[in-house]
Amino acid sequence: MIDFRDSQITQILPEALANLPEVQALSYALMKSNQRLVDYCKNISVYAVIDELPEDILDLLAIEMDTQYYDETLPIEKKRELVKGTRIWYQHAGTPSAVEELVASVFGTGEVSEWFNYGDDPYFFKIATDVEVTPDIVSRFNTIIRRVKNVRSHLRGVEIKRLIEGDMYFGGYVAQTHYRVIK
Repeated sequence: MIDFRDSQITQILPEALANLPEVQALSYALMKSNQRLVDYCKNISVYAVIDELPEDILDLLAIEMDTQYYDETLPIEKKRELVKGTRIWYQHAGTPSAVEELVASVFGTGEVSEWFNYGDDPYFFKIATDVEVTPDIVSRFNTIIRRVKNVRSHLRGVEIKRLIEGDMYFGGYVAQTHYRVIK
């Protein structure tokens, strides 16, 4: 099999043409230019090396790709995850799954409940997450949700879930009362 990088046009020409000095010179020149092109193409494969890019290049790539939920203050692992998901999020923007992926990517875990799942007015939704609430998180959360949700949909509220472990005690009392019924 002929390797594309090292292929020459003389390999596919008839011998009568392939042996001409002009054709051999042209074939060699085309091979060298093809090799240079293949070497340049190796350097432009950005998507294949996102996990190896330095943070400053990730920031520039996020700007170039217009990554929807990107924030330069996020940890580098989150930045990589957001850059990788940019094209996919553009393809299904405005859907509940896009909101759910956003919440999971930026804040950890989260799930979206639409209005028909919990008995609300049409086009409302709630988000349940376990994010630690700070004023910065709340403002960032509102900004990001507005970008990703459907235009007609409205956020009803955010439920913060916490796991609390501890002992629980309860007691009870039953009182018995008799009534006499007279006819």
